[in-house]
This record gives sequence, structure tokens and C-alpha cells, in this order.
Amino acid sequence: MASREPDIGKELRKVQAEPLLPIEKKLIGWSLGLGAVLLVVLVWATAALFP
Repeated sequence: MASREPDIGKELRKVQAEPLLPIEKKLIGWSLGLGAVLLVVLVWATAALFP
């Protein structure tokens, strides 16, 4: 009566892909935009403070 553990890879291949919700797309866009802006600020601050 030994039960086998499920194969995670096999189970994941069975699952249908779900499309992203509009709010998820918006959050991804905001996150990427914020990251890009903060990277530019960091480069500018580094150049301005440490010539």
C-alpha cells in the first residue's frame, strides 16, 4: 500500500496556461518602468556625486 509521490514535471505539463489578467499586465509594466527609472536615477546620482 505504498503511495507514489506525484511527478511534479508531469503534473505541470498537464496544466493549461492561463493568460495574464489586465491588472497583472499593468503591474508588470509599472514594475519594469519603475526599475528603469530608478536605474537611470542611480546612474545619474553616481555620476553627480562621485565624479
